Amino acid sequence: MKVAPLSLLLLFLSACSSLTISKSASERMIAINSNGSPALYPVKMKSRKIKYSYEQQIESIISGIKKSGRKKILLYAFGGMNSLDSTVERTEELSRIIYSESDYYPVLINWESDLADSYYDHLMFIRRGVKSYAYGPVLSPFYLLVDIGRAAIRLPINLVLQARGIFQNDAPGSKINTNDTKKIKRLKIKYYVGKDYKKGYYSIPRSLMFLISFPIRVISTAVIDMGGKSAWEVMIRRSKIVFQKSQAFENNFSDEVSILTSPPDGALSIFMDRLVKFNNAHPEYEFTLIGHSMGVFITNGMLTRYDMLPYKNIVYMVPACSSEEAALVLRPYLERHPESTFYNLCIHPNMDANEMMLSGFLPRGSVLRWIDLYFTDPLTSNDHCSGIWYNAIYSMPRLLGKVQEQCVIKVFGIHDPATNTIDIDMPQKHTDFSNPKLRFWEPEFWKLPEKISNSD
Repeated sequence: MKVAPLSLLLLFLSACSSLTISKSASERMIAINSNGSPALYPVKMKSRKIKYSYEQQIESIISGIKKSGRKKILLYAFGGMNSLDSTVERTEELSRIIYSESDYYPVLINWESDLADSYYDHLMFIRRGVKSYAYGPVLSPFYLLVDIGRAAIRLPINLVLQARGIFQNDAPGSKINTNDTKKIKRLKIKYYVGKDYKKGYYSIPRSLMFLISFPIRVISTAVIDMGGKSAWEVMIRRSKIVFQKSQAFENNFSDEVSILTSPPDGALSIFMDRLVKFNNAHPEYEFTLIGHSMGVFITNGMLTRYDMLPYKNIVYMVPACSSEEAALVLRPYLERHPESTFYNLCIHPNMDANEMMLSGFLPRGSVLRWIDLYFTDPLTSNDHCSGIWYNAIYSMPRLLGKVQEQCVIKVFGIHDPATNTIDIDMPQKHTDFSNPKLRFWEPEFWKLPEKISNSD
């Protein structure tokens, strides 16, 4: 395949990074670039930088697990809308804390999901799932016009939808009615909803600020709808090619046949294949899988493709996938592994609906609300984000069937000492969950309070 010189330059620049990592971090992480290939960061030593192959890095991870003497392995997938360099930098701190303050051996999965970079990829290169350096740039003006036109036409719809419940203390759907509560109790669904001890904070002051910022928000809503939806689709694409790169569809016929008949070649697949072999040889190890936000698209793929790994705990923190997507993955896995437990963690619905980014100059609500309103086109209620409380409680049980007994839905309150045990102010935002201060890798964070009452 011929690539234009400009495209080669862009590829070279995107692969270059001055960032270096410590030896310990290299043994507790993998990094994956925007085309599904491994991103190798030089390891900084006292007097020099060490370069290595991806196979060598994987072996150093396996060796690190063995040398640590630990029998618990934590796999954590970062959320979306993050640049690869930024998550790798956070890996340094996060892997050090988890390793030093728990009995896990952490392996952190970093992937390129930067919002601007994803939109640029959509605008310039991605054409019907294939990356084209030839006619991709030629068609970019038309793709831009389509994005602008869609955002302009949908603007009145978006403004009406985001204004819903502006003067209400409680978000729509934040409470379960009496009949539904009885049904849920009969189904023995394990759930807990923390209380909102700060209700007065949402009404008049925030509603007034929301109205004052309306002129600017008209523009920001259109911009987010214009770029966000297309960037979101590219991020979904990238969560798939970490397993199977798409180059097979970008080569000549003979190369295509060769690649399509070979094992998955994405960086994460290569690592997971090695991890499965390790587990087969050492079945005494225990696995915990955690995904944050868009990171659940990564963990969904891991559960589907590598369902032979025995995860004792599967933790989805404010998952960005739909309830149906989650259930299609979780139901067969949990049926095969009755010893596993799934935890679905949400922020309180009042904060989910009323979060005001940049003091209300951006559309109201959490990132998950943005996904349901602007980035996706749900066909049924099951297609809404499973990280939003009322989507989870009404959709997940009927989709999961009998394995719902292996599932827990937990909603963190607002200033609630029963759920916000580490910090009374956290987690209250979508981004809080990845904060190491919350120690989200500890079972106490996922599990229900000891004294629970299944009432809102």
